[in-house]
Amino acid sequence: MILKFWGTRGSIPVPGRSTNLYGGNTPCLEIISKNKEHLILDAGTGIRALGNNLIKNKYTSPINIFITHAHWDHIQGLPFFTPLYMENFMVNIFMGASSKARVKEIIHKLWDEDFFPVNIEILKSKITYNTIKAGNKYQISDLEIETITPHHSKGTLSFKITENGKSIVYMTDNEIYYDFFSKQINLADLEARNKELIDFCRGADYLVHDSMYTISDFKDKIGWGHSDNVALAFFSILAEVKNLVLFHYEPEYSDRQVTKILKQTKNVLKNCNSKINCICSKELLEIKL
Repeated sequence: MILKFWGTRGSIPVPGRSTNLYGGNTPCLEIISKNKEHLILDAGTGIRALGNNLIKNKYTSPINIFITHAHWDHIQGLPFFTPLYMENFMVNIFMGASSKARVKEIIHKLWDEDFFPVNIEILKSKITYNTIKAGNKYQISDLEIETITPHHSKGTLSFKITENGKSIVYMTDNEIYYDFFSKQINLADLEARNKELIDFCRGADYLVHDSMYTISDFKDKIGWGHSDNVALAFFSILAEVKNLVLFHYEPEYSDRQVTKILKQTKNVLKNCNSKINCICSKELLEIKL
């Protein structure tokens, strides 16, 4: 199984010199199974380059896109996903919603005349719209996909993808609950408030998790559905994951600031005698499991 990042930024794309290292595109990940089947997680602006890459490499199998939720930064790349406009592609879109019709309605809004110059009829690929629910398991080729509801807006999902005993948890847009205003983070309290999510992540080979804010900025964002890196470090320790990947960066943070967040997170892990390996997600980074 291969994990590749095509978009790592939260909220809005921020291209420029200050974001070249980790990338300015919004969320999009690609997972490639041992049988070369491709699973796409989220359809932020990073999906544009991913689509072009699939065409370049003459990929012909069905494309499966699992969307965590319909907030703008997680779907805004779909109108620029070129395979949708080509007859030889089949694209299956999966999202948490009340019905297949509702999934279709949400996706089709992207081609509304108020937002886009051409309507949905221009799409030539064969598209299916599918609902997924928290607590259920799904199978794409040899990839098993488990789902859970994180601490974010209604309808948001997180995914655990497993193949041959190796697992990746993709938990973007999740707020780790804890008593921010206490003098220090109480691990027992944090574990109690986030137990279901911690158990879902337990033992994962890679945890790709929202680390949108520094702990100093988090105080003004409590309840927004995102996490700070310090709470995330403790969360990953409790979940006993092997590797922690920081993700969904605040758009105002430069590469230099993200690097500082990485250093601080590593220090927290080190001070807790944790052996968890912590890295930053960045565009085009490939991880082989």
